[in-house]
Amino acid sequence: MSSKNSSEASEIRKAVESRVQKSVIVPEMLNRESRFRFKCYPGIPCFTKCCSGIKIFLTPYDIYRLKKRLGLEYKDFLVQYTEPAVIEKSQLPVVSIRLNSDEIRSCPFVTPEGCSVYTDRPLTCRYYPLGMGTMKKDDNKDGENFFIQIKEDHCLGHNESTEWTVDEWRADQESDLYDEMNSDWMMVVLKAKTLGFVNFSEKSLDLFFIVSTNLDLFREFVLSGKFIEAYRLDREYIDKLMADELEFLKFSLKWLRFAMFDEGDFKVDEEARKKAKEKLLAEREMQRKQQMEEIE
Repeated sequence: MSSKNSSEASEIRKAVESRVQKSVIVPEMLNRESRFRFKCYPGIPCFTKCCSGIKIFLTPYDIYRLKKRLGLEYKDFLVQYTEPAVIEKSQLPVVSIRLNSDEIRSCPFVTPEGCSVYTDRPLTCRYYPLGMGTMKKDDNKDGENFFIQIKEDHCLGHNESTEWTVDEWRADQESDLYDEMNSDWMMVVLKAKTLGFVNFSEKSLDLFFIVSTNLDLFREFVLSGKFIEAYRLDREYIDKLMADELEFLKFSLKWLRFAMFDEGDFKVDEEARKKAKEKLLAEREMQRKQQMEEIE
C-alpha cells in the first residue's frame, strides 16, 4: 500500500473510532483475505442483543427483498415498517427500519427465536460483525473496498472457534449478492459522501428517494410515454424489464447514477427528459401527501 493510501486508511480508521459506540472495543481494518473468528446461533447468551437500539438503513435491494417476503406493495411496506433518514455526510434521503417503542427499541422483526425475516434480512445485518467502506483513489475509478471488524462487549460470537475470511463470510451471508445488486446505488452514495454536503437540488434528492425506495412509483414513471421518448428506449426492451423485477431494479439504479451524476451510456432527448422528470416529481408529491394522511 502506498504512503498516500496508508494515510487515507489511517484517517478512515480514526473517523470510525470516533463514531462507534462506547461499547465497542476495537474497530479492526481488514481486507478480503483477512481472517477472523465469529459465530452466532440460538443458545449463545447474547443472542439477538445486537437487534435493538440500532439504525438500520435500507438499501434498494433490502426493500425489494423485505416487501416481497412480507407480501406487501412498496408503499405499504414503507408506511408500516420504515421512517425517514439521511445518509451520514450527505443530503441523500433514505429510509431506516422503524424500531419498536419498547424499552430497548427492538427491531420489529426480532423474536426470542431470532430474526423472523432472516433469509431476507437487510445488508447491515448480514455484514455484522463487519462493516464495509470504499476508498476513492481518483475520479475515474469506482474505488477500493475495505472492511472493518467491530467488537462490541455484549457480543460473545467473537469467542467462538469458527474462522472465516472476509470473502467467505460475505458469501455465506449472501452480502456479496446484495453488494452486486446495489453497486450502482452505492456508487451514487459514495460520490455524494466524497463531495461532502454538496447542494443537491430538491428535485435531485426527490429522484434519489423515489428510485431508492419505491420501484412501483418509478415503474409508472418509466411506462409513461415521456420517459420512453426522453431516453429513446425500445418498447420491446421496456416490456422485458417489466417482466423481470430484478432486472428492472438494476436498470433503475443505473438510471439513478446517470440522473444524479451523468455516469452511464443513456441516450437522452433533453427536452423530453425534463418533462419526464417533472411528471415523476409531481406523482411523488401526490404520494407523499397520501402517505402523510395515512400515518395521521
